[in-house]
Amino acid sequence: MAASQPLSSASFAKTFRDVIRVGLNWDRFSAEEWPVELVTLDSPSALARCFMPWYIGAKGDEVAYDHPEAVPMSLSDVPKAIELLNEERRADIQQYVESFRSEQGVIKFAAPTYALPDDQYFILDRNHRLSALALNAVPFEVTLWNVRGPLDPSGLLDLIHWIPPRKT
Repeated sequence: MAASQPLSSASFAKTFRDVIRVGLNWDRFSAEEWPVELVTLDSPSALARCFMPWYIGAKGDEVAYDHPEAVPMSLSDVPKAIELLNEERRADIQQYVESFRSEQGVIKFAAPTYALPDDQYFILDRNHRLSALALNAVPFEVTLWNVRGPLDPSGLLDLIHWIPPRKT
């Protein structure tokens, strides 16, 4: 895994604004010009540090990010938890699994992410493709366009899972 030169927030927005559906505060992102870096992932251990906007509740069912029992799924959870995902997600992931198996050489694509503590990443889009990589033993090189914004849910709603509870 290697990080490289920073990119502009405008370039990130131009590339990904139309496809990102999670609660990223685009106005704040643009106004504050959060830096964006390129990070290359090329191993299963690197994928394990990526978290998706898919959540599992205490009963083993998919729940919304703001559900009180929501636990974020990492890509390393996919092989053991795929049956917990809804049928449409599983079908979309399986399409990428089959596509990747039929491709020759290294699988390459870009994915937008948001920086989390401890060199972890929150996936903003391309979750199905990345999940397929977690299920496949194929060579890959994924370039993350990683937003280095504040660790603040007003910037990205899902960050509530990475904010330490306040001591009262």
